[in-house]
Amino acid sequence: MRYVLAVLVIFMVVASGCIANNGGTSTVSPDSSSKTFTPPLTKYDVLREGQEKPVVEGLNAFTFDLYRELSADGGNVFFSPYSVEVALAMAYEGANGSTREGMERVLHLPGDDDARWAGFRYLILSLNQSNGPYVLSTANALWVQKDYPVNERYLWIIREFYLGDVRNVDFVRNPDRAAEEINHWAEERTRGRIKDLIPRGALNGYTRLVITNAIYFRANWSSRFDPGDTANESFTLASGEKITVPMMHQRGTFNYTENDELQALEMPYEGGRLSMLIILPRDNSPSGIERKLTPEFIRELREGMKPELVDVTVPKFRFEASYSLKKPLIDMGMGDAFSDGANFSGITDAERLFISDVIHKTFISVAENGTEAAAATAVIIVAASAPGEEPEYKVFKADHPFLFLIVDRETGAVLFMGRLMDPRG
Repeated sequence: MRYVLAVLVIFMVVASGCIANNGGTSTVSPDSSSKTFTPPLTKYDVLREGQEKPVVEGLNAFTFDLYRELSADGGNVFFSPYSVEVALAMAYEGANGSTREGMERVLHLPGDDDARWAGFRYLILSLNQSNGPYVLSTANALWVQKDYPVNERYLWIIREFYLGDVRNVDFVRNPDRAAEEINHWAEERTRGRIKDLIPRGALNGYTRLVITNAIYFRANWSSRFDPGDTANESFTLASGEKITVPMMHQRGTFNYTENDELQALEMPYEGGRLSMLIILPRDNSPSGIERKLTPEFIRELREGMKPELVDVTVPKFRFEASYSLKKPLIDMGMGDAFSDGANFSGITDAERLFISDVIHKTFISVAENGTEAAAATAVIIVAASAPGEEPEYKVFKADHPFLFLIVDRETGAVLFMGRLMDPRG
């Protein structure tokens, strides 16, 4: 059994400064209810297929924008756009002015509250379905400094549409204990795969809020590779150098398409809802395909696929990556959120908040049974086939760099994306 996990954390610390009142505030308790904010009628309780579409379109657009930033330096790439998008969307709900405008633009979020709220609520509930031979779950939580005044409207949004728990901790008097509680939450939500998410010393007396997101996925391939067929073979790097790595083999019927530039193969996981889409360029470099990456490009690629007999060769691979997303996000147009002039007054009318850095760490392993992956992110906010004649098989031999996506086939949401340049990691 193989695993996919991602964890996103937002550290919020306050800076001096005054923020205009943005509605009622409350001293947060996990079980507290709003005293001065009256939520609108519960029209959002109705779930309708298609509600997630505007959110998924934005998520997928953000996926390829961020991928371009992360892949610019070459090498292996792996990240969870879903995890980054959901946690930053929760921060966006508390942003105003140019900070909100910049985040909305970069994250491709629907500006209409109803469309955005219903979309995220539907997507989160849909991904958390418990039936099926795979496990897929997501969780959100807001960790608030004890007795810290947070706008009640913001708390309602986090609870109602992001299904986030709201919990009290004491960053001021015992930041190490607060880190332990958050780390325990992350470890529990990822079945023990993410440990010590927040390192000692990362939280301090200036911390006011931490927003966490976790995504966990466990599944086998629908058609597994036989370990006995795995053999050491040649893999050609982008430089032309040949290395020897374990290559997995199987023949079967898969969704497949090809053209003069690429081959594309979809490998479903058990249950059929999720799959890995592998995009293999004809030459040794994926740069030509990378220039074309858009949600429309991927959609057209998938729509052009049809079941084919395919002789599949894919490397076993395992690697880790670590990114600071501050510069990429600023380059993408979210600079205001990282400046001391940031406006997160939707969260509190007590003090000014701004993002100081976004750290994203990941791990992935692809083997005969399925996929294992992990991701952790910290957004830190600080103060200022058959017998007889042999049938003809399409040959899909991923023996040089390629792109891959783990996709929710039901909604079209890209949950993970990566680029394999060197299977050795």
